[in-house]
Amino acid sequence: MFKIVRVVVRLKGRSALAKLDLAKYVVSKMTGNVDFTSLAAMVLALKNAADALELAITAANSRDTIAVGEKQLAEALVEELLAKLCDSINGIAAGNKAVLLTCGLPLRRENSPVGELPPPQKVVSRYTPTSGRVSLVFEGPEGSRMFNVYRSASNDPFKWDLIGTTTKQRYNSDGNMPGSIIWFAISAVGTAGESSKSEPARTMAA
Repeated sequence: MFKIVRVVVRLKGRSALAKLDLAKYVVSKMTGNVDFTSLAAMVLALKNAADALELAITAANSRDTIAVGEKQLAEALVEELLAKLCDSINGIAAGNKAVLLTCGLPLRRENSPVGELPPPQKVVSRYTPTSGRVSLVFEGPEGSRMFNVYRSASNDPFKWDLIGTTTKQRYNSDGNMPGSIIWFAISAVGTAGESSKSEPARTMAA
C-alpha cells in the first residue's frame, strides 16, 4: 500500500514547557531552511510567540491569576502557530521524507495499516481519596482505539475478569473492599484486534 509521509504536531497532554521546547526546536530547524523559504514569516511569528510564552511561563510561577491567564493565552498561540506551520510544511514537502526530516517536527505515516499492537506499559495506581477505588494510569501504544481492563483478586494463579473498557489512558475501578490487594492488567485494542495483557499491576484499594 502507498504510504504518504507527513509531519504532525503532538501536543495533547504535554506541558507548556514541552510545547515551548518543541517550538524552539522547530524554529531552529526552520530558520534559513532552503526547502521552506516561503515560510520565513510564519517561522518568525512562531519564534516571537515562543519568546512570549517563555516570559509568560516565568511570570506565571508567581501564581498570580493574571499571569497564569496570560501564560494560557501564550501557550494557545504557540499551539495554533505550530499547527498552521505543520500544515504548510506538509503542503510544500508533498510527502518528500528527506525534506520533511529537516523541519523539526515528527513524522507520521498515513494510509499504512497498524499491525498487532504491543501491550500497554507502566500500569500503576495513583492516590485517590475515594474509598474502595483503584485509580489506574498507563501508557498505551500508538494506534490504540481503546483499552480493556482486567481484574484479578488472586495472583496464584491469576483469574482475570474483564471489568471495563476505556478510550483514555486511565481507569477508575470502584466498589473494591477498602485496603484489599488487587491485580490489574490492561490490553490495547486496535485495527488488528486485541493485544496481549500488560504486566500485572499490584494495587491496594483506597
